[in-house]
Amino acid sequence: MKKILFRALLALCFFALPACQSTDKRVRGTAQQFLKAYYSADYAAAATLCTPAFAGRVSKGAEAQARVPEEIAQKMKEAVSQTSFNIVSVEVDKEAARAVVRYELAVPMLERPVPKQLLLQLEGRTAAVDGIE
Repeated sequence: MKKILFRALLALCFFALPACQSTDKRVRGTAQQFLKAYYSADYAAAATLCTPAFAGRVSKGAEAQARVPEEIAQKMKEAVSQTSFNIVSVEVDKEAARAVVRYELAVPMLERPVPKQLLLQLEGRTAAVDGIE
């Protein structure tokens, strides 16, 4: 009886582990794509990876950028192109259908990376960015 119970638990763990990994991978992939687009100033691409409410805020940033004088806009693009990020951790809360991705933002003019985080909303098999802190 103990062997049967052990095998059943082992099988359950075996099948549950890939499901957790796929959610983590999906969240990490969405975060990676969003951060790459956002920090290269491709706000249109970044907005496609967001919830509708947050996509509106990202789009407003793109509209504001369009009104900046060309010389300043060029300097901003140069600064953004030298910025990099590194995802540190992914925390998924399936019950709340949310995830938090912690990352470090490396800016050349700063001595240390800046800790930041993305908030993502989980819906079925998709993850959408719902905020940056």
